[in-house]
Amino acid sequence: MSITVHKANNIFLPSYRGRLTEGITYNPKNNTLLWVDIIVGEVHRVSLSDPTEATHEVLRFTSKDDEKYEESIGAIALTKDNDKLLLCCKYGIAIGSFVTQETSYILKYPGDLTKYRSNDGIVDPWGNLWIGTMSDFYVGGVETEGKLFHIDSQTLKVTTMLTNCQIPNGLAFSKDGKSFFWTDSKTFIISKFDYDHETNTLSNKREFVNTRKNAVSSILEGISSPEPDGFTMTDDEEIYGAIFSASKVVHYGPAGGDDVLEVFELPAASITSCIIAGNDTLYITSAQTHLDDASKCLPASNKEGDLGGFLFKVKLQKPVKAQVKNIWQGQV
Repeated sequence: MSITVHKANNIFLPSYRGRLTEGITYNPKNNTLLWVDIIVGEVHRVSLSDPTEATHEVLRFTSKDDEKYEESIGAIALTKDNDKLLLCCKYGIAIGSFVTQETSYILKYPGDLTKYRSNDGIVDPWGNLWIGTMSDFYVGGVETEGKLFHIDSQTLKVTTMLTNCQIPNGLAFSKDGKSFFWTDSKTFIISKFDYDHETNTLSNKREFVNTRKNAVSSILEGISSPEPDGFTMTDDEEIYGAIFSASKVVHYGPAGGDDVLEVFELPAASITSCIIAGNDTLYITSAQTHLDDASKCLPASNKEGDLGGFLFKVKLQKPVKAQVKNIWQGQV
């Protein structure tokens, strides 16, 4: 089959270059774009009405005296207050404010999580948080001990939904809330489950996308580890998915698998997540190639070679019905 490939080289916000940018989010209530830089524990926000250095805000989470390891922020969620976010951090869930620049934990994960950290997460249609944990950077390798948690927004009860994960990543719910999509990057698979909200149970797990054997594998030929990373979904259950280490975002139709509609090629190897703002613009995050060595990370002034760490902007060829991020319904 023939797959349309688009070159996407437009850097968004050229004055900024992060280290491991991820978790990109759009807030239509104030027309802002938000993302995290995981390793340095930062959340960034910029106005899409005036996307310049002047409207670029940064919220930082720093470690407290009783916390042994440096903080990180794997994912964020919108709340009922546009200036406050739910932060998925090293040890659990926190609230952060762009107004006061204050951050504080509201929940610590169960068990000994010194070896782990938050990665990707999402708020479900009922306002509860789903968040994956994985091996922290200092561990040195990815262990099969990650988990996917469900956190009730009203009681803060933590329920373990999945265990023995490697890199819990991109996730979404269908518009009716009856299907749940979830990625374990090191398996190269995006899975689809049936979901029962009344009993809070997942069932009927099946393969939705496999980057090593579905139609897109021909485009990824020669890439040793084409890991599906963060993704965004439309109301029609089409997925725009970042492929880490492959310089690509893949647009899948609602059937998944071989239903590949188009591919976007980026000038950075490590593509991490994407979001559709409005109905026709795709924003994409990426990571620098030397994540384990801050001294080798390049500044925004350097736009030669691999452009990992920059954000990219792509105008879609036709409008789509983009899913709007659900809002955390707990107290902030």
